[in-house]
Amino acid sequence: MTNIPSTLDPEADAFWWQGSLYRIKARAESTGGALGLVDGSFYRGFGPPLHVHRREDEAIYVIEGEIRFRQAEEEFVGGPGCWVWGPRGVPHTFKVESETARALIVVTPGGFERLFEVGGVPLSQSAEAPVQEYDPQAAVAISEQFGFEVIGPQLA
Repeated sequence: MTNIPSTLDPEADAFWWQGSLYRIKARAESTGGALGLVDGSFYRGFGPPLHVHRREDEAIYVIEGEIRFRQAEEEFVGGPGCWVWGPRGVPHTFKVESETARALIVVTPGGFERLFEVGGVPLSQSAEAPVQEYDPQAAVAISEQFGFEVIGPQLA
């Protein structure tokens, strides 16, 4: 196996999406399509609407803060060290319960990490979050392109 060092630029590969900062750490292009890795920094209350991925599995590893998760019908709160595995086809969402939170997001196969680039605002264009609120319609608008479907509301 060939080892290829990351050539990502920490500033050029950082994007504001829905008021949270996503830093792409690994892209499908640099992993032979195997995975994408994103470091997400979130604000209190941040969370996507209930959705289901059709193309990839998704895992979230909580680094800081507390995040409430819903996987299918199960709800639970995870703090630092919590690993949440979300197989494709399983409805899921999350909501940040603490003042801020940070998590690593892994998608496999890769490609979904581009959502934050395509739908977001580059950090290089805005040092501060453009808006700190989630617009579910923005997720719906980009969902087909990235192989997921919004099927319900955000967690209350």
